[in-house]
Amino acid sequence: MLANGLYGLRFAATHDGAAEEGSGLAVLRDGKVLGSDPGGAVFTGTYEFDAARSLNKVRLRVDVPADGVLVTGFAAGASGATLEVVGAFAGAAEDASAFVQIAGAPLGVQIRYLGPLPG
Repeated sequence: MLANGLYGLRFAATHDGAAEEGSGLAVLRDGKVLGSDPGGAVFTGTYEFDAARSLNKVRLRVDVPADGVLVTGFAAGASGATLEVVGAFAGAAEDASAFVQIAGAPLGVQIRYLGPLPG
């Protein structure tokens, strides 16, 4: 089960034959996710632990700003774009990886627990 806290994110994809990487931050609290990347994409959503399968299931809405480009090469265009992402991370590790599809392209995602939330 993923603990409430601040998580660092690393993204990896291939675009036009070249490896591309990105990063971001996310806050996970009581089944809810809020995060962003340096390019201004904002993601919100939910997560839940499936004890029977030992999986952390994540469902996100990614709002990409106008003219934003993701590491997969997806370009949002002049009006921006909203994408849905569904994925799962195994176990309760503080450092986990998964592959997801975003706008039809594979994306490697690594999450790393950075610390607890204040208060």
